[in-house]
Amino acid sequence: MSFLNPFFLFGLAALAAPVLVHLVRRTRARRVEFPALYFVRQVPQRTIRRRTLRDLLLLALRCLALLLVVFAFTRPYFSSAGKAAETEGTRSTVILLDSSLSMRRAGLFEEAKRRAEALVGEAAADERVALLSFGEGYEVASNFTADKNALRAALAVLNAGYEATDYEQALRGAEALFRESKAGGARRVLVLSDFQASGWDAGRATFRLSPDVRLALIDVAGQAEANAAVTNVEARGAVYGQKYTDKLAVHVANFSDEERGPFTLDFQINEQTVEKRELKLSPREEKVVEFTDFNLGEGTNRCAVRLRADDFAPDNDFYFTLRREAQSKALIIDGSARGGDSFYLQSALAAGGDLPFTFDVRGAGAVDPAGVAAHSLVILNDAGLAPGALSESVERFVESGGRLVIAAGPHTKPESFNRAFGRVAPATLTEAVQLQRGESVAMTALKSSHPVFEVFKEGGRMPAARVYGYQRSEPRGGASVLASFEDGSPALVESGAGAGRVLMYNSTLGMAWSDLPLSPVYLPLVQQMVRYLGEREVSAWHRLGQAFAVAQGAEGTPPAVDTPSGARLKSAGVSKDGEMLLTGREPGFYRLRYAAGYDFAAVNVDGREGDFAKLDREEFLNAFTGGDPAAARAADAAGRESGEEIEARQRAWWPLLLAALLLLVAESVLARRTKVVKMIG
Repeated sequence: MSFLNPFFLFGLAALAAPVLVHLVRRTRARRVEFPALYFVRQVPQRTIRRRTLRDLLLLALRCLALLLVVFAFTRPYFSSAGKAAETEGTRSTVILLDSSLSMRRAGLFEEAKRRAEALVGEAAADERVALLSFGEGYEVASNFTADKNALRAALAVLNAGYEATDYEQALRGAEALFRESKAGGARRVLVLSDFQASGWDAGRATFRLSPDVRLALIDVAGQAEANAAVTNVEARGAVYGQKYTDKLAVHVANFSDEERGPFTLDFQINEQTVEKRELKLSPREEKVVEFTDFNLGEGTNRCAVRLRADDFAPDNDFYFTLRREAQSKALIIDGSARGGDSFYLQSALAAGGDLPFTFDVRGAGAVDPAGVAAHSLVILNDAGLAPGALSESVERFVESGGRLVIAAGPHTKPESFNRAFGRVAPATLTEAVQLQRGESVAMTALKSSHPVFEVFKEGGRMPAARVYGYQRSEPRGGASVLASFEDGSPALVESGAGAGRVLMYNSTLGMAWSDLPLSPVYLPLVQQMVRYLGEREVSAWHRLGQAFAVAQGAEGTPPAVDTPSGARLKSAGVSKDGEMLLTGREPGFYRLRYAAGYDFAAVNVDGREGDFAKLDREEFLNAFTGGDPAAARAADAAGRESGEEIEARQRAWWPLLLAALLLLVAESVLARRTKVVKMIG
């Protein structure tokens, strides 16, 4: 038995009052002898003893009634913790405290800490308790100890973070602590959380607690709250023109079962509003809002999409960066003296205002071999190069990290080509195939997942172009065939060479062997090939908790980093290449301080954390314990509830007061009868 208000036990001192009254009011008659009464019959002693017993019964009734009133005011309740301690020996308990983003809702984390402190207070004197906080991972706030003050101190400094929720990782952490402690006795895990459904994927669950570990769930949240959030932004991290011509896609989700809105979606660049949109969201709907054709300043632009909604604020803002970079130089080497075969290629590349290169077209005889290294990309458009200074210069260019596109048309002789580019070409040419008049082949078996062909996904298939001639080839070891002709011969082949990369198209990019330049596929295909080879991968944003590399400065040292809250980051990892590895722990813009100026990296929370729908606790318990969820809950009822909740459920004070009232009524009836008997006597 435990008491919610144990200080009322001092009221037991009031029991002295009826005892004192009984002693004071007890009559002691003076013995006086009257000679005339010597012949009167003596009163039996049995009647006197009966009266004494009635007086003692009255005293007992009064004391017991007062005792019950005092116990009622202490608000007693019954817990199985003491019995468990007697039967199980020294118990080990791990308290898992959810510190994920969803616990930042008003009052939730404070309530979880209060409940955790109550659990610590209810632990047996010799019970060993450990404290873990968790989001996507877990941190040990306190290892196993019986020192309740140390546990309370560790609990006091905990705060809710910004990570998503992963219950499986938290339970793995509890299991690891049990293994490390190697302690006997009963073991249990108490989880304090809002129990979001998004924190556990039943289809991917692979972990169970040991059979002797009991699991109890303590929900500190009520019903799921309505919430809308910006969950994702799809954007190219780097562009090469003043205007952003792609579609910037913003994903907005309604996580409630009712219609929300209208909301205002505010798109900002460098803290200036560029455009606003109004939207409504149906129940459980996700909408994609697109922005395009907006201007960007040079360098890194800090962008944000803000949802003006009166709900959970941390997931209403989404941060990202758009970097406007300078274009690099690219060289197109044409097989004709004046570069006439590259007319269509040059026109298609000139139509792409946001390509990473500026292009210079020259005939093979007009190219200085020593100047090849000054470019970032070289396109051999049916150049027909034989072994010599220029072909050797191109090979060295690729091996040192350059990018190369080869179009093998009618000017390309297989034997000469193989000797000139044997070290870097993705395939060995075997023979040239010239089809009869009226015959053609098409490209098939496209590797649709490759970035070169990703622009054709929305259309369902790549439009066909007729090819009248092509080079048969054999891919080299390690090369990847991205597309084939109808007879199975490779059409587009990719491979690495040294530090560089090569794409090889086994036909012409002009009109000599196909009508490809006249088809709608030509412009997006050649632009995508160039973009794939020329763009370095730049992420517009990073997810919170995800490690990402930060480039070194020109002086070869990593930058100083300021967090979104303005604090200087004191520690970070280092990659094998010497780059800084930064892991974002709060959403917003991290400022990278280089000697030459500033740069920025954007970090965002996990969008799914804004969905407060509840998981199925029955299924959850059964998945991690393998037993009967109802039995698991009954076995640890005391651990799941605080003293206030147990007392409020049992309401033991009410029958105590009722019993005291009945005793007082009985005492009144008995006292009245005793008084009447005395008066008659």
